[in-house]
Amino acid sequence: MSKIIAFIGSPRKNGYTSKLIQEVIKGAQSKGAEVKIYDLNDDGIKGCQGCFYCRSHEGCATKDYLQPMYEDIKNADGVIFGSPIYFMQISGQSKQWLDRMYPMLVGTGFPFQARYPGKKAVTIFSQGNENKDAFQATIQFVNGTFSMFGWELTDSLLCSHTGSPNFKLSGELLKQAFTAGELLSK
Repeated sequence: MSKIIAFIGSPRKNGYTSKLIQEVIKGAQSKGAEVKIYDLNDDGIKGCQGCFYCRSHEGCATKDYLQPMYEDIKNADGVIFGSPIYFMQISGQSKQWLDRMYPMLVGTGFPFQARYPGKKAVTIFSQGNENKDAFQATIQFVNGTFSMFGWELTDSLLCSHTGSPNFKLSGELLKQAFTAGELLSK
């Protein structure tokens, strides 16, 4: 049985990002995966303190809601991450989490070494803008960071044009999300 860790970076429990993440989770679970979810909108999350504890230790010196995630990631086979794009960037919750992912790297300078390489990853983004290329730099930043962690990106989904008053998630995108979860758990 594979272990998957999901990080939901949307403050909207029923928003498009959250719905797509849930679909990826369903796909993974359909193949027998065990999934643990972290809600990055939790009030108990603190930002990176820049103390560099993680440069010489596994994990983070900050004791909060995220503390168990380091061990969970170490033992996981795959990672799901999703964020809406707000004001041309991932959500504040997601950025705060990404800053706390510094322990995924070993060393004090370039090139860093991945601490827990070999994970599979799926990323999900939603944006109000109808132009799918509008925020590719943001998406590439996150996906590139995961690559630096030594994680294999198996899929990256983008749900665009969510700002339209008549927007609905397409069956095709939901199916793609489900399939991404299935592939993540193989």
